[in-house]
Amino acid sequence: MGIGRRLLKKIARGAMTRVLDRVGGKVVSGMADTSSDAPSSVFEPKRRLYEELQKEDGGRA
Repeated sequence: MGIGRRLLKKIARGAMTRVLDRVGGKVVSGMADTSSDAPSSVFEPKRRLYEELQKEDGGRA
């Protein structure tokens, strides 16, 4: 029983780690994205926002 319990615990821990890695990766890539070609970002890249602000400001920088 002890071996089976440890095996199940190890499998559950590994599965939870994979889930949290995926979720955390998407959150972090969305927060820290500065490139226009970020492959896993679910948010709009910040570079485009900066370009839009520059256009609205009339190009002053």
